[in-house]
Amino acid sequence: MNKTTADIIREREEAVSTARLTQDSERHLQSLEDLAEIFLRADSYLPALQNLDECIQSAELLGLEESRIATLEMKAAQALIDKADAPEALRYLARARGRISAETHPDLVARLQLQSARALIELSQYDEALRTCERAHTCFRERGLTGPLAHTYNCFGRIYFRLGDLNKAKEFYEASLHLFRWDLNDDDGVIRTHNNLGVLYRHLSDWRQATWHMLRSMEIATRLGNFAYLAVTCANLGIVHLKAGSWDEAREHFERALTSYVQIGRDAGVARMRIGLATIASYRHDFATAEAHLSAACQITARLGCSREQVLCLMGRGDLRYEMGQTEQSLGFYDQALEMARQIAPEGDMVHELQRRRAEVFTRRGEVTQATEAADDALQHAIRLKDSLEEGATRRVLASIHTVEGRNVDAHAQAKQSIRLLEGIHERFELARAYREQAQRAKGDADPDRLREAQNYAFKAMSLFEQLGLEDQVQDCEGILRELNAPSWLVAPRPDRPSHHTSSQAQDIARAHGFITQQQRTLEVVRKASELLSTPARVLIQGETGVGKNLLAYMFRTFEIERGRPFVEVNCTSLPGDLVESELFGYVRGAFTGAAITKRGIFEDADGGTIFLNEIGELSERTQVKLLQVLDDGTYRRLGEVRSRQLNVRIISATNKDLDAAVKAGWFRADLFYRLGQVVLSLPPLRERREDIPLLIRNYLDELSVREGRQVLFSEDALDYLVSLPWLGNVRELKHKIESIFLCAGRQELLDRASLMPILYPGQGVPPETYPSRGLRGKVDMVKREEVLAALSRNGGNRSRAALELGITRRHLIRLLKQIY
Repeated sequence: MNKTTADIIREREEAVSTARLTQDSERHLQSLEDLAEIFLRADSYLPALQNLDECIQSAELLGLEESRIATLEMKAAQALIDKADAPEALRYLARARGRISAETHPDLVARLQLQSARALIELSQYDEALRTCERAHTCFRERGLTGPLAHTYNCFGRIYFRLGDLNKAKEFYEASLHLFRWDLNDDDGVIRTHNNLGVLYRHLSDWRQATWHMLRSMEIATRLGNFAYLAVTCANLGIVHLKAGSWDEAREHFERALTSYVQIGRDAGVARMRIGLATIASYRHDFATAEAHLSAACQITARLGCSREQVLCLMGRGDLRYEMGQTEQSLGFYDQALEMARQIAPEGDMVHELQRRRAEVFTRRGEVTQATEAADDALQHAIRLKDSLEEGATRRVLASIHTVEGRNVDAHAQAKQSIRLLEGIHERFELARAYREQAQRAKGDADPDRLREAQNYAFKAMSLFEQLGLEDQVQDCEGILRELNAPSWLVAPRPDRPSHHTSSQAQDIARAHGFITQQQRTLEVVRKASELLSTPARVLIQGETGVGKNLLAYMFRTFEIERGRPFVEVNCTSLPGDLVESELFGYVRGAFTGAAITKRGIFEDADGGTIFLNEIGELSERTQVKLLQVLDDGTYRRLGEVRSRQLNVRIISATNKDLDAAVKAGWFRADLFYRLGQVVLSLPPLRERREDIPLLIRNYLDELSVREGRQVLFSEDALDYLVSLPWLGNVRELKHKIESIFLCAGRQELLDRASLMPILYPGQGVPPETYPSRGLRGKVDMVKREEVLAALSRNGGNRSRAALELGITRRHLIRLLKQIY
């Protein structure tokens, strides 16, 4: 609670005390209700409930209308639902329903029904929740109540999602979001619906869409100070990272959400976060930590009676016992969880996860018949629910079952399908397991092609397990590689690489907008840009060609489009020199020969939104003067027009030139530069963020493998060589080069440095030296090389300007370039 909220609470408490002393019953009741509202907005449920209970008692003593008392009881029920005490909420709602009739208060009865449906969802009574929600929907639709209808659609979406009908859930969520955003301008509703859509896309293994929706939810929740939903969305982002195999990020989100849930007193959320943390600890064989989290979570869920969370607790206990090698106890927990899950939602999202786990236990115990039955059931559910992650994991288990049965052809077919699915959704943990198991099947195989393929799988598995921090599994893969007689460079000791644990929230924001980076400077630029989205500040984006200036600018485009405002992009290099003024500001009929009609200009099209002036450094001096006038007083004139027009537009500009140097050189106006750059965002070149190159390469290879239906990986020495290259075209050049390597690799799945060189330098015997790094002379040459190339990039390849910036002659620069190349 911030200071302002605390001050307001003290004022209201004084008002309550004054009303009590003066025995002003009506004023006392109103003051209590106001105080309860403030506590609810601050997510302080216990004091809110205490005040609402006192309100209800006072209203009954005063003999107020039953509808007023029912409304108070409905508020108390909402607080109880938020506090995860759904049974008590239903008792309040039943009392409220007994006070009024549908004939006299149809709207209030429908609202009580909607509230009841929400409580029933928390108790996993989905069929009853659906019937109750349908009754409320009928009333709201007949009476044309848009606000309640939006909440009803959101409730329908939650119910259908739990029942496993994802298409209907998505339809209702999108209808709800449309009403909240465009018809009602209800930010709280938008927060909830974005979060729910994120959960839906998470279930579909669409990590990017899921992250996008959840970040939108977090952005609005942060702005409004809605800490309860900030915790909910943070928790769901953690689950996205857990499913995708980004466990460090998942743990960070779970711990942040856990702290928030404890502070606001939402025990069900505390239980869910402990289950998530236990899952990560189990996979990493930190069994004591996992047991502690699960014990605490089970106590909470048993006390609250949260059926879904109880199932998740049992599943977590089963996972822990399975990782500990205690298959009997593991199966017992899974069986209990499955029985409960089938009672709650037989077609929901928990049944197939449990069946797949049971199949895995049966396979380990050699009970093939039971394993096949469980796996087939899991596969049917996963396919129907479009759960690609679980379908891929289940096919991996089916491959293991077929291997035990001696059906090697079927095992290979299922394993290939599993790998294709898991590669397609960029998952790590299950994909690593699928790679490792497929590599193990080739032990003792005499076919050299099959043996090489198995070596590739083992290497890929080892790489993924290393990313997940599972050292035991990494060593297991190294053992498999040795058994497969892999080349020595594949199983050589891996150098310890420094880990870069950056802010997971900053990385989430960057990833949602297309930035793949772990470098602090770049993350800080993206974070700063996200903070500027809702401000009118003029932003100048600087950076070399190919560093991602457009991605940064398109963050503002997404922001404007979501709010129904224009975003107009102008490439200044494409503006015709003699018509630039008419293009930017428009013209009136007869302003010049051929002006047969009056035409709006680009700035007028962007009025009320944002205009993006790309390559601003290319503007002519005359156009710079015209633009300066717009920035000075916000007015402009169409060509041939006498009167001035007012303009309300935010200007985002970008350039690959160093405008500060351009101002000093005299070819860019200083006054325009200072007005454009109220905030200057500078993106570093790729050579200054070499730690990002492996991340970018991995991302591009993942995209290409999905598109082409095959995989290519780099060995450590090949990857180190690629990292060492200068990448003058930055990220754009890297992407094109990786695509070229991928397409030229043919059937090769694993490229070491020796096999990479002919692809990178076709027809050349010896590749050019990348970075002379030995001795002082080499280091000086490296610095000199970087400075020269950077100056050329900033000046668009113009040697005269680059030489001027470097403080050398043009002839000297040409001589340096000959040395470099």
